[in-house]
Amino acid sequence: MPKVMFLVLDDCSRCKALKNNIGFLNSSFKFYSCNGENELCDEAERLVNINSYPMAIVLDINNNIKEVVYFTDDYNKIGKKQEVISGVFGRGVHSIDQMIDYIIKL
Repeated sequence: MPKVMFLVLDDCSRCKALKNNIGFLNSSFKFYSCNGENELCDEAERLVNINSYPMAIVLDINNNIKEVVYFTDDYNKIGKKQEVISGVFGRGVHSIDQMIDYIIKL
């Protein structure tokens, strides 16, 4: 499984649900707070042009961003992998379950 980091907001109900529901995997996922200034969060938002949380950042073996999994209401982006810049992809999801399911399958 690739290295995955979750970007969350402290008062976000979806972020809290993600933390509660992913615990069953017994994996050591890292959660990063995007409250305040955070360069990684700003970069993820810029890449997918979305500021909806939580987001999952999938890293390659060199710890470079390979994919950003984000929440969207745009039906055309849900479940579709789209290259946002050379070698970096974005994938929209519409639920916590869909995000967790995708991360588990990586």
